[in-house]
Amino acid sequence: MGRTDPGERWGDVVADTDATATEYRDRGWTAVAAHPGDVNTVADAARVDVLLPGPEFEAANEVVGDADIDAVRVYAAAAAGVEYRLVVAEDGDAEVAVCVPTYLGAGELEGLRAAADAAGALTVRLRPLDDRDVVEIDVTEPTVFLDATAGA
Repeated sequence: MGRTDPGERWGDVVADTDATATEYRDRGWTAVAAHPGDVNTVADAARVDVLLPGPEFEAANEVVGDADIDAVRVYAAAAAGVEYRLVVAEDGDAEVAVCVPTYLGAGELEGLRAAADAAGALTVRLRPLDDRDVVEIDVTEPTVFLDATAGA
């Protein structure tokens, strides 16, 4: 399958990511807004890989590395055959959050759904270009990501 173009709405999704992280910071939380260089689905592994610039990966790794993620919120939109998801992973006790925008082709969603149903979970994997480390956000209820309604 070819690479999905993030489309014209991608800039809006990234702006929403920044605004969401700012809302957390305004409440006194530590929040990281990710700005992916690329997003790829790995359907057979029930995973979405998100490539981050080195400094952003380091910030996300620092925030999420010691966190006990207790909530994952997903906001959705769709346009011109592209599905957008803003994934917000939170540790409420530590008051930390990482906000990760993703995009995938509408056709990729079904393959991802089949693998996530089989695995019982979906993973959003953050990684730097050199793959020296990864940060994984487990979406233990994959329907939250897969069935998110546009405009939610």
